[in-house]
Amino acid sequence: MKVILLIILLLIVLCWLIAIPQTLRGKKDNKYVVTYLWRGKRKKLTYMSFWQAYWYRGWLNMVD
Repeated sequence: MKVILLIILLLIVLCWLIAIPQTLRGKKDNKYVVTYLWRGKRKKLTYMSFWQAYWYRGWLNMVD
């Protein structure tokens, strides 16, 4: 049981660590752009703050 919980915890941490370079890659001027696919269409969200974009990207990674 502990092994399964550890694996799940490691996957969650990995999702959040991967979100850092993905968020920085989407920086345009002073804005952060988060793109994702929804029902076959590419959606784009723009955030002024790194942390807002980071949290959104982290949640997208966990859902994927």
